[in-house]
Order: sequence, then C-alpha cells, then structure tokens
Amino acid sequence: MKFAYYPGCSAKSSCAELNEAMRNVAPKLDLQLSEIESATCTGAREIRAIDPIGFLALNVRILALAERDALPLMTICNTCTLNLIDANARFLEDRDIAREVNDRLAPEGLKYGGTTRVTHFLWVLFEDLGMERLRTLIVNPLNGFSVAAFYGCHITRPPGKYGFIDSRNNRSLEQLSELLGCKPIDYSGRTECCGFHTAAHDERIAIKLTGQHIESAKTNGAQALVTPCPLCHTVLDSFQKEMEADIGKRLDMPVLHLPQLVGLALGMSRAQLRLDKHLVSTASIRPHEARI
Repeated sequence: MKFAYYPGCSAKSSCAELNEAMRNVAPKLDLQLSEIESATCTGAREIRAIDPIGFLALNVRILALAERDALPLMTICNTCTLNLIDANARFLEDRDIAREVNDRLAPEGLKYGGTTRVTHFLWVLFEDLGMERLRTLIVNPLNGFSVAAFYGCHITRPPGKYGFIDSRNNRSLEQLSELLGCKPIDYSGRTECCGFHTAAHDERIAIKLTGQHIESAKTNGAQALVTPCPLCHTVLDSFQKEMEADIGKRLDMPVLHLPQLVGLALGMSRAQLRLDKHLVSTASIRPHEARI
C-alpha cells in the first residue's frame, strides 16, 4: 500500500522521534510512504481566522501535491488531519473559493481537482491494513502492559465530515491496544483537549488541564499513555514536571507515539523506535520482555 506521506512540522522538529519511528515501522506493515517534498505547515488555527483563503491555499497545496501523484494522503498529526479535511471540504463546497485557491496555486503549476483522500496512520491501521492482517505481524505481544489512550480533540469530529466510524465514539486505540496484547485503561480525559493551542498564550492552562488527565490515567493503573498526535505528546511529555508541581504528586508517566506502540509489538528495538528521545524516561518500557 502506497501513500503520499505528510509528517507535518512537529514530527520533523520537536517530535522528530515520531517521524523516525513511523519511517521504521512502515516497512514492517508493508506501507510505502512517499513523503511530499516542499510541503509546508498546514497552519495554525489563528491563520484560519485572520486569512481564510491563505489557510485554505496552504492546505490545498498539500492536497494538490498528493493528487498529482495519484496517492491517498497519510498524516501522523491530529491537527494536520483536521486542517486538511476541513480545507478539502471547504474547497469542494464553494466553487468560487476553489477557483481563488487554484489561482494562488497556478504560479507553481498546481491545480487541485478535489480527489485526494486524507487519512491518519490510526485509520490506515483499521481501514487499509486491517486488524486481521496486523494480528499476523505481531511477534512480541505486549502482554501485561497497561496503556491509556489519549486521543486529543482534533481527531474527534462528526462522522459526516470524517467518514470514519470512530470519530465520535472513540474506541480504536483501545481495540488496537488489546490486539497488541495490552490492557487498555479507561479514565477521565481520554478524549479531552491537551491544551496545546492555549500554551502559547498561557502554559498554566495546559499544565493544569492535562495534569488532571495524566493523574486520572495513573490512578486507574496505566503504565504509559499512547497518543496519535505529536502536539498532544508535546504537552503530555514536555510539561510533566510542571504538572507534578501543580498537583503535588509524582506522575512519571511515559508517553508513547502511536507508531512506537505498534513497533514494540512488531518486535522492533528501542533504538529503531527512538524511545530514548522522550523527556519522561521510557526506560521501564522493555520491548522484548514478557512484561513490558
């Protein structure tokens, strides 16, 4: 299966270990990733408010590059996924806006026709690879590993726009965890916001908000969190010391990127998955032991 691959800017900078892990996991899953060259950031939501057409042009350009290669577009970031799906929907809904956006793309020799399918690695596992195929690839079942899913809010949207059954009643990460041998942990906050987009204005909001989520996961028995979004990972991992100071408790909660969790069950090493790059130590996570 071949995809146009859009890692986004976070997975190429502050969460570079996510891109590296995804690159190493893909061949194990028979996924061919063709990274889109010269792709820009999809843009902050603030850009959308200030310059709606500019925001659309940023995103439609990425869609047009994937369309030129006649490939579906796979992301590994919730916010990138939401931006691209929203832009695609707006482009298809309004012919005048579509014309204006294509006029902006024309100097680069691009023209978007609206055919690119946008997906996320989490959805690829279910909709393209399939759980039965994934089951046959597991060589290191993560038996006894208690993991709590943290979806993040940008991957939770109405099914009418996303066309994915899990978009409102999120269970895919739990189902995936069980397939990999893990014990999924239920807790409050699993589908809540991480506060990333408030952090630029006031870090205290993100710290207080997300600290409660991690505390709930830990209280309910989680040994680690897993998230499909690098922006959520940034808050969950990077601000954990500040969260501990805020709630007055030690959390010490490793936070895995989705490809890292999958990679562990595929028998990949810590080095291949770049588990050494997290701020909260992942030393307790041993990929080749019966108990992770």
